[in-house]
Amino acid sequence: MSTPAAPDDVVARAVQAGLQTERLPRTIDRDTYTPALIGLLNNLLVWGGSRVFHQLHDVGTNEWRVISALGNFPGSTASDLCDVLGMNKSIASKSVNTLLARQLIAQLDGRRGSRHLYLTDEGARMHDDLLPLALERERILHTDLTAAEIEQLNALLVRMLGSAPALQAFEVQVADGSTGDPAA
Repeated sequence: MSTPAAPDDVVARAVQAGLQTERLPRTIDRDTYTPALIGLLNNLLVWGGSRVFHQLHDVGTNEWRVISALGNFPGSTASDLCDVLGMNKSIASKSVNTLLARQLIAQLDGRRGSRHLYLTDEGARMHDDLLPLALERERILHTDLTAAEIEQLNALLVRMLGSAPALQAFEVQVADGSTGDPAA
């Protein structure tokens, strides 16, 4: 992928300011770096989904993900949803509160202060209305792949998700300063 070069006058001013104007000798190539590719694809899906879901039902992608998860796992707690969706607790809390306020989900108290979440009839209707859109977006995403490639891709992604604990442990080590130079 090529990006447009800055105009010569801007580059000249950057040089005068002592800024880096040449490509660094060691960089990441977006098209061969798996985290970048997954991130780009995720951004495409999240932004596009939010635009469509907001237009139709005034919910974002995160609210849709909670609704979809509760369609599969009724009675989940917010903590369960975080685990199932890989969602940050603050984002899950905001999404759950939005859906509770709109009466798309309901909350029932359980043992030891647990709060179990369920779709309301209106939430189930919204789920059923948005589901075909979500599936069509997936179909479009799969357009250039064979059935075998789709199966292989999904299997590989699930296997990659299995590395989450090791990745999180590494990130904690780096953040705590308890590991050597990660670039080494």
